[in-house]
Amino acid sequence: MRDALTVLKRIRKHRKQGAEHSFMEAERAREAQQERVEALETKVAQSREREGGDDEACWVAHAAAWRMKMEVRLRAERGRLADRAEVSNECRRELSQASREHRVVERIIEINDERRRLEERRREDKKLDAMGTRRWKRKGVS
Repeated sequence: MRDALTVLKRIRKHRKQGAEHSFMEAERAREAQQERVEALETKVAQSREREGGDDEACWVAHAAAWRMKMEVRLRAERGRLADRAEVSNECRRELSQASREHRVVERIIEINDERRRLEERRREDKKLDAMGTRRWKRKGVS
């Protein structure tokens, strides 16, 4: 039984490590996407601040078209960010589940080890009691 639990523990440990790796990758991708979104937001905000400088219609139209293009890209990047955040959350849930399963198997092994040690102690105590009783009877003490 112990061997089966040890193998199960090793499997759960590897599953947990895989979940940790997946979560770290997903979180890195989410952070990179967050940086891209923030960079685009900064560009759009700076473009709006510089808006009042030119009065020529073609430059105003060009700036507005550029901002519109950036707004569309920004929405697309925010959508990707939401997708990556969801993937990251899913990986976090899987990591949590894998950690829980790993702890359960570890706890079962600990409980079995404690039971085994308790049984060994009881057997040893019985053996010592029997030896003491035999010696006591040999001395003639009743």
